[in-house]
Amino acid sequence: PGVHVRYRSGFFNVSNEKLAAAPPPPATLNEQISAALMSPFAINDISVSLNALFGNSVQKGNYVRSILHIDGAGLKFVDTADGKKKAEITVVGASFDEAGNVVDQVSRSYGITANNEAGIEELRQRGIIYYFEFQVKKPGAFQYRVAVRDNNAAKVGSASQFIEVPNLKRKIPTLSSIVLQNMTREEWEKAGRGESYSSASDPMSDTSKRKFKSGTILKYGYEIYNAHLNKDKQPDLTTRVRVFRDGKLVFEGKPTALPLADQKDLEHVRASAALSLGGQIEPAEYVLQVIVTDNLANAKRQIASQFVQFEVTNR
Repeated sequence: PGVHVRYRSGFFNVSNEKLAAAPPPPATLNEQISAALMSPFAINDISVSLNALFGNSVQKGNYVRSILHIDGAGLKFVDTADGKKKAEITVVGASFDEAGNVVDQVSRSYGITANNEAGIEELRQRGIIYYFEFQVKKPGAFQYRVAVRDNNAAKVGSASQFIEVPNLKRKIPTLSSIVLQNMTREEWEKAGRGESYSSASDPMSDTSKRKFKSGTILKYGYEIYNAHLNKDKQPDLTTRVRVFRDGKLVFEGKPTALPLADQKDLEHVRASAALSLGGQIEPAEYVLQVIVTDNLANAKRQIASQFVQFEVTNR
């Protein structure tokens, strides 16, 4: 009960007649981008990872932020007149409603410059992070698609994701999508002691890639909307985390009361915690589930949950 499944009622194929009459493959920039954006399949000439995140703010209302990781190893760098190396990409993102209609679209072109081969190697190792944001005027199910074209090599990569935007006007406890940040154990311990530290990790990059090295710390954060308040205008929230591998529970945290001391906006309660990537959580793919209980809400509507997929690697 309460589970909604989306699936295709058949499979995609093309008849021999249509193959014989098919137009030539797209050649221009616009043709390549359009074909990739409208295709039901991902195109992997360039490796692209997409993570679409639901959120809400006073200024924007409901929005979806799509974070994109582009594999730098798939890009072609060419020499410039000043002796540098440059790649050029075009990124097009679009959201589609349940009927397949385009709701929003964004298109940008970028030049990526490196001073030398060492700079290119760093970009190839790290990849490129890009994000765009659409305000969502009404709740419902949306598909977010993105296509990236390497303008020097005429190669394309694409990715897509379904996301459900909830109706916050129903005043039911609801969670935003989950943002991730990877930290070394030393960084985590220094942060716990209130000491300053420098870190190469970045929530945008970590959330887009969702691949983390074994032995590190995975910090996760999210917001809670529509929390009920007591007579003192304070919420009463309990959080719990569960981790699954191949559909089986491998870790379950104890229910913990959410601290409220530093909360500045009780319409958007912020929560964060951390998970040690070791022990039972060995290298593999996982699903992290956050469960929040609103102890002041109606018994049938006390629980809200959110999940995110991630991978633990040996390197």
